[in-house]
Amino acid sequence: PYVVCELETYRGCPRDAHCSFCTEPFYGAPDYRSVPDIVREVAALYDSGALYFRIGRQPDLFMYQAIDGSGGARPDPAAIESLYRGIRGAAPGLRVLHMDNANPATIYRFPEESLVIAKTIIRYHTPGDVAAFGMESADPAVIRANALKAEPDEVFESIRLINSVGAGRGANGMPELLPGLNFVHGLRAESGSTFKLNYEFLKRVLDSGLLLRRINIRQVMVFPGTGMASYAAHIKSKEFQRYKEKVRNDIDVPMLRRVVPAGTILRDVMTEVGNGVTYGRQLGSYPLLVGIPDRFPLGRTVDVVVTSHGSRSITGVPVPLNVNEASMKLISALPGMGKKRAAQVIRKRPFTGIDDFKSRVDGSSPAADYIGL
Repeated sequence: PYVVCELETYRGCPRDAHCSFCTEPFYGAPDYRSVPDIVREVAALYDSGALYFRIGRQPDLFMYQAIDGSGGARPDPAAIESLYRGIRGAAPGLRVLHMDNANPATIYRFPEESLVIAKTIIRYHTPGDVAAFGMESADPAVIRANALKAEPDEVFESIRLINSVGAGRGANGMPELLPGLNFVHGLRAESGSTFKLNYEFLKRVLDSGLLLRRINIRQVMVFPGTGMASYAAHIKSKEFQRYKEKVRNDIDVPMLRRVVPAGTILRDVMTEVGNGVTYGRQLGSYPLLVGIPDRFPLGRTVDVVVTSHGSRSITGVPVPLNVNEASMKLISALPGMGKKRAAQVIRKRPFTGIDDFKSRVDGSSPAADYIGL
């Protein structure tokens, strides 16, 4: 039952020029599925027990059923409203409805339509959603040489627009809708300055107080028939790894602290694997990895309070935590506890209730919000 079903909305790219590495042009001009067709698929899946959905398999959801005009194609907010409303009507009890790709150039060129679309998505979706932006590079030379979608300033404004409506926290503890950024390395015209420019762009986003849910840094995959097919992609491995590590440490960690601050409660984390530490995730398109610092039953959903952050994951403790039974590891990880207070808890338990706990454990009030007795 815990399967995210991918809903294909269209194939093909509406751009006149295509990214050098992309295979989407192989499909030709955009071929859109109709709303009724997609809704029938959702209804059939839902009737078979499916509860988790992602609107994916398209280069830019904001251009679904785009309107052709004298100035070129433009977004149709009404079509996306119809799509989301139809999906919700066909699967009223769904647990996840997320999206995937969005072109930041579309959002920059059509801010009014894009704002309406973003608000529509938030009205019908489930929180923790990510609009994955294919930025690929912040280096102008690389952008020109590979016909990439958007300039850095355009991407920045698109990030700002999505944040303006999507940064609020949803019922599952995650922000409603945030941008993600994809970077590709090994493209034409890449140089040592490309790493610097990419890092500086991310630092600009961080310093501006904006939120990014995910920063994906990868090496280009070259396919026959693409613009990259005749180019021998080369990446300086050591320099690439240093740059990637710098992004993870300097950008990802403080960004994750901003996206899910300590004390945030994430709902319905599914425990998946464990060996001393138990790992789980919320179901979704780009779920955040959660580490519980002890053994915990697998295959269960549990609410977790965020206690600390890595570069691409967080540590959390199941809540409400029964401190009369919990291990030293879990008790000490609760906000405001630490090892000394946790040792007091172990010595003085059992407790008859929250008031008893607070009166008998010195300085324990911050943790009281996260325990159950």
